[in-house]
Amino acid sequence: MVASLPPAPDPPGEGVPSPAGREEFIDDEGQLWRKVRGPLHRRLTQRLATQADALIIGEAGGGQFRHVPATDRLATWNQIKDRLMAECTPSYAPYEFVSTDGLTLLYIEENC
Repeated sequence: MVASLPPAPDPPGEGVPSPAGREEFIDDEGQLWRKVRGPLHRRLTQRLATQADALIIGEAGGGQFRHVPATDRLATWNQIKDRLMAECTPSYAPYEFVSTDGLTLLYIEENC
């Protein structure tokens, strides 16, 4: 009877580690980023939202990257600012990263 059972499913694979919990990561465009600091204070996050070279929202805990173009950053900031480090769902945690060539990334991780 045991021999007639189908094989057991493969165990679930490890999830993609969150960039927020690592010292460096490579984004989906192949850019290497090294963490500078975070979670960030709200005022610094607001400044970086418009001044950083890149802004990525790590949706679903960093499992999927949403690159925010410069033209959409203010609207994105206005949508998430009240949920920074909040006790609601979703909430957002901001981090600053730099590339080897000196670019600045504001990475904001969505926590569900």
